Amino acid sequence: MSSAKVKRISLKYQIITVVLAVGSAIVLFVPHKLFKPYKSAASYLMSASVISFLTTRHSMRDVLDEVEKLESEHSDNTQKLEKQIVTLTDDKADLNNQIGVLMGEIEALKLDASEQLAELQTCQKSLREVFEFNKETAHRLVEECYQVGMKKCVCHIESLYRNYAECRTQLDEIKLEIEAKKERFTDKLTAYNSITSFDELIDVGLELQELIITQTIELRCKAQSVVINHLLQITTDAVPYPDFESYIESFKYAAGERIEQTEEKRKTDLQAIAQEFTVLVENHKTRYITDIDDAISTAKLAVQQLEISRYELQEALAKIEETKKPLQFSGASSFATMANSVSMYYYNRYQFLLDALDWQETETGLKVIYSIRRNPGLVESEISADNSLEQTAAFCNALHGTEPKWEFNRQFSQLTLAVTHRRTVKLKNELPRGVRTADKFLSTVKNWRRVRITGGSESGKSPTAENLVCAVLSQTKGNCDFYDPMFDSVKNYRSIPAVGRSHSDSVKGLKAYQAKMQSIPSDALYLAWFDEIDTTLDENPKSSSDLKAVLKQSSHKNSGLVITGQNANVRNLKGGFDRSDMNNFVCVHIGDNYRDALANSHLSESERANLMKTGDALTEYCAAKNDEDGLDLTDPAAYRFALCLEPNKKGFFMILPEFGAYQWEAIESTDTIAPTDAIDTDTAPTVPVAKNPNCPDCGTDSRKNGFLKTATEKTQRYKCKNSDCGREFC
Repeated sequence: MSSAKVKRISLKYQIITVVLAVGSAIVLFVPHKLFKPYKSAASYLMSASVISFLTTRHSMRDVLDEVEKLESEHSDNTQKLEKQIVTLTDDKADLNNQIGVLMGEIEALKLDASEQLAELQTCQKSLREVFEFNKETAHRLVEECYQVGMKKCVCHIESLYRNYAECRTQLDEIKLEIEAKKERFTDKLTAYNSITSFDELIDVGLELQELIITQTIELRCKAQSVVINHLLQITTDAVPYPDFESYIESFKYAAGERIEQTEEKRKTDLQAIAQEFTVLVENHKTRYITDIDDAISTAKLAVQQLEISRYELQEALAKIEETKKPLQFSGASSFATMANSVSMYYYNRYQFLLDALDWQETETGLKVIYSIRRNPGLVESEISADNSLEQTAAFCNALHGTEPKWEFNRQFSQLTLAVTHRRTVKLKNELPRGVRTADKFLSTVKNWRRVRITGGSESGKSPTAENLVCAVLSQTKGNCDFYDPMFDSVKNYRSIPAVGRSHSDSVKGLKAYQAKMQSIPSDALYLAWFDEIDTTLDENPKSSSDLKAVLKQSSHKNSGLVITGQNANVRNLKGGFDRSDMNNFVCVHIGDNYRDALANSHLSESERANLMKTGDALTEYCAAKNDEDGLDLTDPAAYRFALCLEPNKKGFFMILPEFGAYQWEAIESTDTIAPTDAIDTDTAPTVPVAKNPNCPDCGTDSRKNGFLKTATEKTQRYKCKNSDCGREFC
């Protein structure tokens, strides 16, 4: 309630009190008998009116003072509220500016990351271009410089030749100079192509490019000068200056009327513009008054918007707080969720900011890349502190027994997390562990003297035996007698000359071997190779005793024995053979024969299981490699493997070398054993081992490629190992 209203109420109350007091005085002091009964009441009423008047007057003064005090406090509070409104409005504007600055910094960080990635790609591309620079590139660059420079020069002069017919005589002379330059540059390019030194290649190339560019530009400038001189001559004699002035005067006279009309129009336009400006000023005044009214209304609404502003301010502060946290991966995939859990774990526990950059699924699990630009001093000991690695493994569901690995990239301020979810799957075309490769064949077999080779049909046991014999004799002095019952077979690709060509010859050879062991010299190795021994024993079971005697006695002499057959189980040989009869032999089982050999071996169950697993993997490996290279099983270069069981040693698998990898050098004449003659092995010639001849075209090593059968004899064929050449020759 205002002080004016209080004063009005107090005045009304005082007037009523005075009226009552005056009326009571009249009744009390006027001598009239009608008032006599009321004098007593009038005295009381007058006393009460006087007392009430005095009391009311004093009380109303206190009320007025209190009202004025309340009005003053209300005015002060109103001013404070207005100041607070202005302050909050300024704070809101400042917060909006801070949000804008933070958003700008975030966008700058994203732009910086994209620019760094682009710069990395540019550097990698530049490095690849630098690494690809070589002699051919230098020649090509100089040649392109010549072609481009000469082409621009010729096109420029041809263009001037077409457009300026008056200058063709002088331009013809420049064309002759161009032809001379072409011949000169052709000679220089021919001499440059013969340079082999890399430093000289760069220096001479740069000088030659500078010469080409300079002289082609000089020719173009010379041609352009001819045309410019021609144009200057034309413009000099075009129009005399006095005539030019007279033309100008005539133009002014002709245009005078048009200029007057234009001036009239200009004045009219100015008047219209002035009127339009006056209207705009009036409209502006009206809009200004309206804007003032709108501003007042807006000020009234500001108080109502205060709560809304406070709510928005809280939201802005919450968003600012979110910007202080690590950047997260978007999406709901399991990998993105894992990566976000790791970054939030390090933020909540250590206040590390691991900003999300990229995640990739790898062959064994997950790789996550974080940006540590906001933690420039982060080190590996901090990222692996306490039990953080175990926690990270739990967040990422790492494979049991594995730990996540952190890798720093200081150049790009990146931190990479590698998590293992599964074991590496071995591919079919990956060689199993522990398998010896073909290049270790010579070091493996050089000390072998008694060898049994088994394999199915077309498994390559005979060519493998030939490689074995040639490899052993390449390391020591000696000779070999070869008994080949299948001499006339269509699959006979062997180059070692046969001293026996039938099963009966093999039987005689076993007896001759026993006799020869008594006189074998100690400084020369004697080898005997019996092919298809199981078939020989099937036809001549009584010869098994001779073979057993050879098996037992050959280890006491400087002699060696190689037998080949199909059956891996020695008990299937005719003549009562047992596994113990081959205890001093190296058993080589080619291809699928490893299964029968392991099933009938003396190895433990664990050794058999491991070797069986390796053999199965090798079967898939060789099949995959042959399919990849388009090789048939009968191809000399096809992939083959064998199980090797040496006495008193652990078994192992070996990739066999291709057919003819180790060669027997042919001699001038080789006498064969007649079916009815006795075998005299003392006269058998010692044949040295030789390497395949090189390709006559490219000089690369070659491999055997079957025989060329003619009417008289077979001729060994060879094929170049260089895939770009591939020549076949004899």
